[in-house]
Amino acid sequence: MIKQILVPTDGSTYASIGVAYCVELAKRHEASLIGLHVIDIKLLEGPFLRDISASLGTAPYVNYQNNISLLLEERGKAALGAFRERCEKAEVPFESHQVIGAVSHAIVEESRLADLLIMGRGGEHGEWFNGLLGSTTEAVARHAQCPVLLTERERARIQRVLVAYDGSEHAQGALQFATSIGEAWGVSFEVLMVGKDGCEAITDEARSYLEAHRMEVEYATREGDPRDVILDFAKERETDLIVMGAYGHSRVRELILGSTTQYVINHAPCPVLLAR
Repeated sequence: MIKQILVPTDGSTYASIGVAYCVELAKRHEASLIGLHVIDIKLLEGPFLRDISASLGTAPYVNYQNNISLLLEERGKAALGAFRERCEKAEVPFESHQVIGAVSHAIVEESRLADLLIMGRGGEHGEWFNGLLGSTTEAVARHAQCPVLLTERERARIQRVLVAYDGSEHAQGALQFATSIGEAWGVSFEVLMVGKDGCEAITDEARSYLEAHRMEVEYATREGDPRDVILDFAKERETDLIVMGAYGHSRVRELILGSTTQYVINHAPCPVLLAR
């Protein structure tokens, strides 16, 4: 059940789309929102400022530290102000705050008691990377304990949901979370299994779970590279949201996201929700 949603915001286009999704989901689930802006502590550290002043040939960096700190605080206030304005207009309950720290670590810490974390795929420099997963987004997606919804550059209504299912522990979590979404939103629901061997058993497993929830679901099995199959299927079916496990069967969890997961995030034509 989604009752508390966290949305980090830096005022960028990507972040504002994440806020828009948050507001919409809060209304559907009667949830409350938490807006968060993190002032990157790296931008306040001595070496960073010293390098800037030296490259510009200006006075010692200490003369600029307070000014930079004030500028960063003002930028955060502006981002949170836009968040508050949108929440008030939509009449959804919310709170907001600003913290100083390592950005990804601060977001993960703040998300520990959230039911869902929503953030833009790219952040303030997203346009430079053509929508590829930024380092902060990747770190948060890797370490967050709650489900993470990574939004696209353009907001769209969520009507068709695709669950990529391989029978792993995280895929089971994705199936459960997608079921709660389907029941709450009344949206079309499809489950995709990729492979040849064992797909029948995995399909029966998913079907057994979903029948207990009386969900009307379509099932599909495709062969090929999971990364390409998931993306091609999503485009073919005009999927609005892909739900998948953050990791597959691999036990290597703390170093990198699953290769399939990361590829899908970077190339998906729609938002991606990573479940645990």
